[in-house]
Amino acid sequence: MEYKTIKVNQRNNQIIATVIEKRIYLGITDIFREEILSLVNQDISELIINLENVAVMNSAGLGVLIMARDIMHKKDGAVKLTNLQPLMQDIFSRMRLDTLFSIFPNIDNALEN
Repeated sequence: MEYKTIKVNQRNNQIIATVIEKRIYLGITDIFREEILSLVNQDISELIINLENVAVMNSAGLGVLIMARDIMHKKDGAVKLTNLQPLMQDIFSRMRLDTLFSIFPNIDNALEN
């Protein structure tokens, strides 16, 4: 599959998805949802989503992350988030999403834990 909003690397049962868009909103959200869904529906144990490029994400984009977490949780898998920008960290904190996700400062930390 050719991806438009993410760059994908697979390591065994782990997928690292680096979001390449700066803003996840409006029409981009639909593409982002389809791409993330295609990943969580694979036979993987862990999805690591690298958000280093994302400056802002609307509620629909956040909903995609929650949906991915829920799907992976039902499969006894995990979604880990890395490299949140300051505004994204603030959004996750204010919405208490930081209690829902495992958030790591970088990909290496996410891979180790």
